[in-house]
Amino acid sequence: MEYIINQTYHNKPIYLDGAHYIGCSFINCTIHIQSLRFNYDRCTFAGSTFKLSPNLSMLQNVYSLLPSSFTSQTA
Repeated sequence: MEYIINQTYHNKPIYLDGAHYIGCSFINCTIHIQSLRFNYDRCTFAGSTFKLSPNLSMLQNVYSLLPSSFTSQTA
């Protein structure tokens, strides 16, 4: 898994899959989650929206992995 450390993203689509984000900031980004093969630690998600792949609809527990700014949307 790729480690991404202390990066700041503005107004971008971000695909979390396959990476471990540490200390990153996501500002007004669209965060796409297509699998559960990702991790984050000490990241902030200001004004960002999360989109879950329809393939994950059966994994309702994924919501507990997301920050409180999560709004339920599917890709």
